[in-house]
Order: sequence, then C-alpha cells, then structure tokens
Amino acid sequence: MQTAKLSLISRTSKQLSKIEQWNEQEVQSSANRCLPVAMDCGFPLQRLWGAIGLSGLSAVCLLILAAGSGGRPFALQRNAVAFTELTSTVKDWSVPSRNAVVYGVDNITFIEGDALSPQVAEQVADADVDVDVIFSDPPRPAEEDVRQTDSLRPGIPMVMEAYRDVTGSFAFEAPPQMPPGRIDFDCEREYLSVDGQLNRLTLYFGPLKSCERSAVVLKGDRHYRLESGVSMPAGIPGTDEILPYAFEPDPAVVKAELLGELAAELNINMGLVKIDARRSLLTSLSNIDSPFFKNRYRVLDKVTFDCNKIKRSLKEHSIGKALIRFNVLPDRYWDVRNKIESGLVGETTVHIYQISGMIYIMEMLKSEPSNHSVTG
Repeated sequence: MQTAKLSLISRTSKQLSKIEQWNEQEVQSSANRCLPVAMDCGFPLQRLWGAIGLSGLSAVCLLILAAGSGGRPFALQRNAVAFTELTSTVKDWSVPSRNAVVYGVDNITFIEGDALSPQVAEQVADADVDVDVIFSDPPRPAEEDVRQTDSLRPGIPMVMEAYRDVTGSFAFEAPPQMPPGRIDFDCEREYLSVDGQLNRLTLYFGPLKSCERSAVVLKGDRHYRLESGVSMPAGIPGTDEILPYAFEPDPAVVKAELLGELAAELNINMGLVKIDARRSLLTSLSNIDSPFFKNRYRVLDKVTFDCNKIKRSLKEHSIGKALIRFNVLPDRYWDVRNKIESGLVGETTVHIYQISGMIYIMEMLKSEPSNHSVTG
C-alpha cells in the first residue's frame, strides 16, 4: 500500500506555521476514517493532496484559480513538482511572489490573466508538466437572497469547458448554505464543519468524486467523514417528545442530508424532534456518543411552560445558569432569561428547550476524545 507523507501548514491572516507531519500507512477505499489534520480552512486542499499522493503519483501539478497571497500552495508545495496559480484578481503581484521567497517555495508558477481566456488555457495546456487537478475558490456576492452556484465567478461550467482538455479532476468551493438539491451537477457535495460550525462546501468532479454527499467534521486535531451510498439510510420517525437523552447533530451532517445514514450506523432506535425550521434534535432512551453529534444532553426535568415551575425545577437541581434554546424575540431574550435565573445560586448550566408546549431542562454531556469513525 502506498505511503503518503504530508507536511501540513496552517494559514492565518498573519502567518503560516508548520503544524504536523504524518504518515498514512493504509488507505481504505471507503475513505470513512479518522486522521490527524491541520485545523484550517485549507482542508479541501489537504484532501486533494491526500488523494493525489496516495494514488501512486510521484509528481503532480495542481492548478489553483484565484491565487490571492499564494498561501494555499505554500501549504502543500513539498509534495508537488509544480503549482500554477492563475488569477486576474491580485492587485499587487509582488505579494505572492515575495511570499514564495519567504517560505522557500520554488515550484510555483504565477500566471496573471483571465482564467477563461483561450490564451491562458493554452499556456496551461502547453506547460512542461501536466495539470492533474484544478481547484477553484471563486468569488461570490457578499449577500444573496438565495445562494446559487450560478453566482460563482468564474462559473463552474465555464471553467470545466475551458480546461476540459487539460484534466477531468476539478474541485470548487461553493457557499455552504446551499442544500444538495440546489446543486445541479454530477459531483460530490462535501460539507465541512469546524468545532460544530458549518464552514464550507466543496464540490468534487470526475475521479475526485467518491459519493453524492459527504460530511466532514473537524474536532481538535482529528476529522471524521460520513458518506452517502455506503449503507441504507434508516428512517427516523418524527416525535414531539424528547426522551431521556437528546443529541444535536453536527450541521455538516444535517446540511449533507445524512441523518438517515448516521442513524443506520448507530443502529439504535431514535426519534427526530423538530425544534424549528432550521434546528432538530435526535432523541433516544439510551445514552450514545458519536463524533457527528455537536452536543449531547440528558433530560433533568420536564415541566409545563410556567415560569414558577421552571424556576422551582432549576432550584431543585442546583442550577446556576439556564440557556434558552427556544425562540424568543432578541430584545426579550435577556428579560426572559434574567427572570428565570433570578435567585439561582447553583453552579451547573442547563439548556432549556420548548417542544409542543412543554419545557425540557437538559444538562449537556461531555464527549470524550474518540478514534471512532462512523462508516456512512
């Protein structure tokens, strides 16, 4: 089995710092595994590099559209013969060139020009090394009523058409707010979260596509991957009652529409509780853990929506703070919370949910660091 050695660099707005070197001795075809990663928004490039490096290629070329400061190839340059940064948006071309010198990178070619022009495409096609992968993180409007792939510039179809004779392997960054059904391409839709916050969406085309939908969850120095099409999704019946334990699924799993796949792998009876149009909880009689849960809860009490009853329950459980997790007008939030917390002297913090007119008082459970990876 091919061994891949990666030197991962974490890029911030002020510096690049070497994080970690790691060897992967074995690669599973399903790609559902847990590996150390650099905690950085450059994860899609790390995945691309892993796929390329583990494919047996000893020399590859990655074409990145929209160079910026040149930070992305600096993070991966030790594994490539050549990087080509192509953009028409860099205002000061001395910046990426200067950064290349600072970080000792001598295998990058910067091309200034219109990425879609025939002249530039021909220049790439006629390069000394063949381009294996094209990666694009195109600009998009700062605000849109509805996020669409049509607003990406340069557009995905235009890039693929311009470079169809160069490579069949493409990866594009897209707004993560878009659901899978709004992406009308034959590609993998990979949603990624960092510490429970939805971070990005990457679309993989051609040989890079491994499934229809995937979710990547980054926690600490590890990542966990869940894919569609590996197991039959389990049906999750809806319910308006929270059982003794509740679980908030990671937003990447929710956005990738993989709750059924997660339920199938956990192999336990669960219900789905709709909090509102954007939030849901899984609930069960048993306490389970998964890296694909953002939060886990144990129900302490269930009372009617009455402020006095809520306060009495909180005092009985020695609660000090109560975070309101149901819909309250923003200008009323602290009035309601202060009223509920008035007179509390405990040290425990709880989360309060409202479901079908009932109040659930729940304590958050800690998740231990885990090597567990759920095969999706």
